[in-house]
Parts: sequence; C-alpha cells; structure tokens
Amino acid sequence: MDEKPKELHLTGVWRLREVLEGLPEELQPPPPESPPGRILVAGRELLARHGFEQLSMRGVAERARVNQAMIHYYFGTKEKLVQILVRQEILQVMRDVMQGLDSGLTGPEFFVQFPLRLLEVIRQDPDRVQLLRRILATDSQRLTRAIRELGRHGIEGASQVVLELIREAQAGGLLPPMAPRSILLYLLASAYGLVLVDPVAQVLLDFHLDDDADWREHRANFQLLIRNGLCGGPEGRADHARP
Repeated sequence: MDEKPKELHLTGVWRLREVLEGLPEELQPPPPESPPGRILVAGRELLARHGFEQLSMRGVAERARVNQAMIHYYFGTKEKLVQILVRQEILQVMRDVMQGLDSGLTGPEFFVQFPLRLLEVIRQDPDRVQLLRRILATDSQRLTRAIRELGRHGIEGASQVVLELIREAQAGGLLPPMAPRSILLYLLASAYGLVLVDPVAQVLLDFHLDDDADWREHRANFQLLIRNGLCGGPEGRADHARP
C-alpha cells in the first residue's frame, strides 16, 4: 500500500481505507485454503448460482472438500453461513473498490470515480452480480443485518466518510448545495441500480452490462453525466465557488 499522506484531509481514498483498519478478529476472513475459507468460497459460488432455497450443506461440503459436520462446527446453521457470506462479500467489495481508486484522488473527481469503480468491481465478477441480485430479491434483511454487524468498519463507516467529503466539497462550492444524503443516494443508486435493472435494459435497450463494448460506452458517458451534472464540469462547480 502507498505511504499514507501527511495531509489526510486532501484525499477521500485514505479516509475510506481507514474504515477497514482495526477490523475485529471475528470479522476477519479466514485464510482461503483453510477449511472455513474453502467453505465460504464454496457457499458463495453455490448461493450465487442456485439461491438460498436450493443451497444445501451437503453440496457446500462436497464442493469445499470437507466433512459436512465441519460446516456446522464453524458456522452452525445454513442461515448463519449465508449471513457470514453476505458480510464477507460487503468487506471484499469495499477492499476491491478502495484498491482500484487512486490514493491521491481529490476534489470533485472523487465523486466521479467512486461510483464508477463500485460498478466496475461488481460487474467484473458474475457470481457477485448474481449474489447481489439474490440477496436483494429474497431477503434484503440479510443485507441490513450484515451492515449493522460490520458497523463503522463496513458500509456505515464508508457512508459517513463520503458524506463528510460531500459536505466539505459543498463548503468549497464544488458540489451543489443540497442534502448530502441525496448526493450519496444518487451515487449509490447509479452503481447498484444498473446491476439490478440490467435484465430490463437488455430487453428495452439491447444493453448488456457484461458486454465489454456496451460497458466501455456506458462508462465513458456515465463519467460525463456525473462530472457535468453533479460536479459542474471538469473543474468542478466554478459558478458556485466561494472566495
């Protein structure tokens, strides 16, 4: 990881990275080749492809190459296993997003690149796309429980950081003066929303999120929409800049 800048207030990426620092031991992912690590990998793949109702402990055990009793030993019930899977997926998405953002990213450009990177991280993994859709379609309470369990080390902490950055940008006249949570909702909905409406977009617009050509076109236009619509152009909202 890059050396941490002395003036932390200049970059939102470092603030986001600090959210994951100090993650309690019980929330840390197990080594991927350990029995619990293999169980989580197998459970993630099967849950993404078949859904909660069709997920069997026997199938997970066979795919993870472990005795079925080991799943109960490490995770207890199927519901508990799925809950931990959701929690770990949130953490991994956050890690992937932060890893792909330029550490020195500042100003309005942060609000352009953040949702783009989030969407890119999701679309790169077909299992992640399916997992997200299944979680939201079958029981969104699993997602909200996982968010609460992670607390400040997960989406809650990251959201607070982005809200602070929005307020700071507004104070400098770089973002429009509106409710900060509305801006954050717009950024999140722009990324997650496309994942959920992709099947509809395929029928109505012949747009496929997993098609690289479609994605390159949308990515370029998405940047322009955020940069010109929210940030007021390449240099930010100069018309609202304060002395």
